[in-house]
Amino acid sequence: MRGLARAGKRASEMAFNAGGGAVNWFPGHMAAASRAIRDRLKLADLVLEVRDARIPLSSANEDLQPVLASKRRILALNKKDLANPNIMNRWLHHFESCKQDCISINAHSTSSVSQLLGLVEFKLKEAISKEPTLLVMVVGVPNVGKSALINSIHRIVTSRFPVQDKNKRATVGPLPGVTQDIAGYKISSQPSIYVLDTPGVLVPSIPDMETGLKLALTGAVKDSVVGEERIAKYLLSLLNIRKTPLHWERLVYRREQFNEDAFNSNEKDYRDSPRRRRRPNNSDVLYVQDMVMEVQRTLCSTFMDFADNTEDENELESLIDSQLVALRKVFRIPHKPFDETHEQSFCLFQN
Repeated sequence: MRGLARAGKRASEMAFNAGGGAVNWFPGHMAAASRAIRDRLKLADLVLEVRDARIPLSSANEDLQPVLASKRRILALNKKDLANPNIMNRWLHHFESCKQDCISINAHSTSSVSQLLGLVEFKLKEAISKEPTLLVMVVGVPNVGKSALINSIHRIVTSRFPVQDKNKRATVGPLPGVTQDIAGYKISSQPSIYVLDTPGVLVPSIPDMETGLKLALTGAVKDSVVGEERIAKYLLSLLNIRKTPLHWERLVYRREQFNEDAFNSNEKDYRDSPRRRRRPNNSDVLYVQDMVMEVQRTLCSTFMDFADNTEDENELESLIDSQLVALRKVFRIPHKPFDETHEQSFCLFQN
């Protein structure tokens, strides 16, 4: 973990982050929600703090930690399917050594969420014998998967215990800030257990550049707050420092023709279709897989062609610039010069 931490620190200090400072993104609903969460935490019998398994420290709301430390708490490291399992297991051992209950989950997996519910029931065993009604509160920063977890819990529990009340499902979305109020869901009748889904809340200001970039990269902060190009360069710097593109070398020599017709067709469909969510079909999946493989091939070939030393910051910057040029060419994305729009987004980084 230390090597990865050094890579992240080095990437956050590169030239493309010059002038960066605190990340400030605290919409009005977050301020109100933060106050409401603090009030309701006093009543909670157990707190499920959901964090992103890829960034288990950066995805913690530091302002809430003093309050959460005094409660029954389970850390749920969500999106484990997207995390490196070896590194994630080290984090699990770390939290266990700190006497903190912790479990890695995939909020969309029934078996994974069932294991979490088993741990919740175990932690509430003593309280169940004393209280007829129990409150479990789900908290976390934006876009860590709280609402997806709530929906999975609701689906599992209603299959176990027929519930008379018609419960509303939580809204799930890929962008931070989908849940903007506190909603309660009854998940059991005997005993009565309620789960509160809460909006994702950040601290008013994220003073550490590396933490801000990690949160933006995993979707907890809107891209426009940090700047899309800044996020892209941070990701590329991490991949290059860790030499990740070399893992995709087989794709370069087993190059398949990129499905340009599918790219054009899907691009038009997404542009012309109404802005509503729909279940992806096989064509969508293949289209995304093609794009991912093309990105991997492009990054690998540019990395292998690069003759300079990636340990040198200036040379690493040069590699990243060449990779961005290559990616724009592959996907026919016109290069947009630094303009007032980027200026406005960077102004949200205040020294």
